Amino acid sequence: MGRLLGLVTHNWPLKIGAIILATLLYSGLVLSQNARVWPGRVPIEAVNQPPSAFLLETLGDVSSIRFYAPTDVATRVTTADFRATVDLANVVVVAGGPPVGVRVTVTVLDPRIKILDYQPQLVAVRLDPVIARTVPVVVDHGSVPAGLILGEPSLGAVTVIIRGASSLVARVQEAVARVMIDPSGINVDGDVDLVAVDVRGDVVAPLDIEPDRVHVGIRVDRVVASRSVPVAPQLSGTPSAGFTVRSVTVDPAAVTVLGSTDLIAGLAVLATAPVALSGRSADFSATVVLRPPDGVSVAGSVQVVVSVRLVAARGSRAFGMGLGLVGGSPDRSYVPSVRDVLVTLGGASEALDALDAATLEATLDVASLPFGVSSVAVQFTPPAGMTLVSLSPTHVNVTVVAGPTPPPGPTPTPSPIPTL
Repeated sequence: MGRLLGLVTHNWPLKIGAIILATLLYSGLVLSQNARVWPGRVPIEAVNQPPSAFLLETLGDVSSIRFYAPTDVATRVTTADFRATVDLANVVVVAGGPPVGVRVTVTVLDPRIKILDYQPQLVAVRLDPVIARTVPVVVDHGSVPAGLILGEPSLGAVTVIIRGASSLVARVQEAVARVMIDPSGINVDGDVDLVAVDVRGDVVAPLDIEPDRVHVGIRVDRVVASRSVPVAPQLSGTPSAGFTVRSVTVDPAAVTVLGSTDLIAGLAVLATAPVALSGRSADFSATVVLRPPDGVSVAGSVQVVVSVRLVAARGSRAFGMGLGLVGGSPDRSYVPSVRDVLVTLGGASEALDALDAATLEATLDVASLPFGVSSVAVQFTPPAGMTLVSLSPTHVNVTVVAGPTPPPGPTPTPSPIPTL
């Protein structure tokens, strides 16, 4: 008896472990033989998503769910028996960040159902910060039916606020109100849904738009007549001090307008939006829109290019200056009939105002003059950038006698003389 007991208890831990392992293997074999694969799909839900973040990816579905359940339960399994989730609590919110793998968890509501396997086990997610931005509202009326012309659209709001994932908000160029023009010529007057679009006109979604609808009004008229009308650029403000407008050109110089005979018959020119001159000191070009009156439209583009050329403001100033003698002989005396002359200079007003009259000099060339009285031309070179308007007198009588030239008397300091 003792020997039999010894055989039973000898290495008893190993024997118990073998029994447990055999039991598990047997159970696994039984479960595997009775496991089923549910052919349906379970949508994956996000849980614990931060309120200030947007989930960029679509999570998809869990499929190929392999499970074990009693036969009566297994035959009645539906989508409602499973729930697939991903926990986003620990996913870092990064604008433009890379995808992050998050484990998928599948749970069952009926405890008699045991999940063995499912696909996918991981999904890639990206959380983008939620931001808001203001964008302009534009109207897209599509093609205009033949025989109709449209007035300038009026909008209940010219800007709206878009809110959503930063990567999507950054793509938005504008919010578009799309309307259709009825061939019957009925005016557009109603609230229109807005869609956010990028620079290519493609819809950017999903985004919140506030407000998501805007009132659009467009006057629709029938085309009766057309005529070419010159474009009249409108200028506003004044250039910087010392500058003035030299010329204004517009491209195109004329456009074709459409409208009723009465409206376009009295239209002499078509004005542009104002072109600002304030603070300008150099030539420039600006693209501006045309402003036709109500009931008149422009065939083609409503934008023109206005080119403005500026020049420094010009004027004239008169200056008195003394005469100098050049080329004289030391054994002769030279006596001019006048000691100073009056010179009038033209040029930029700023340059004339800054000119120091003491730097101006007129001369008489007395070289080779005979004894007696001779008429000598006054020589004067204007400063750079200025022109000689007048010189008075242009000639001075010089008396030449024998003997050294007496020292000149005091010459009055030149000073500007206002132009009359």
